[in-house]
Amino acid sequence: MKRNDFLLIGILIVISVASLLFFRLQESTNASGNLYAKIFYQNELILMIDMKTNDYIIYDTQYQGQIDASRHEEGIYYVPGSVTSDMTELYAVDDYALAQQIVGIKLLVQDEKISVVYQESPRDLCQLQAPTNSSLRPIVCLPNELVINVFTDLSASDFIPDAVMG
Repeated sequence: MKRNDFLLIGILIVISVASLLFFRLQESTNASGNLYAKIFYQNELILMIDMKTNDYIIYDTQYQGQIDASRHEEGIYYVPGSVTSDMTELYAVDDYALAQQIVGIKLLVQDEKISVVYQESPRDLCQLQAPTNSSLRPIVCLPNELVINVFTDLSASDFIPDAVMG
């Protein structure tokens, strides 16, 4: 490699780091102090969670009946997800019969960060993503058709807790 190649690589690295720092600074200056996670399933907004108080909104969609927020005080939410294999066979071992097929994704909101703690897909890619509280790092779970976006610039008036929206 020539000297000019190293110079070009160095310039590109400096520009990349400066851009990352600029976007992080921009995110922190636009932050309202409120953290909200919007959960999309098959490109449809199904759930919004206030990550500070664990309050939530379940949106009126065809998936409304598949969302379980009964453990929201603990920060645990169950949302639908596309199933890639039959889990019934895996749990019908050792005289333990599973009444129904396990379907869905378990989300955990803890320390104002959201993460996927259980899902079922090849290689468990969604569970390997780090917990996030940044709008720059969404959780994307393509095998299960789920996307979690974090919003730091919504005002509290944009959020009405414990309501089903139409």
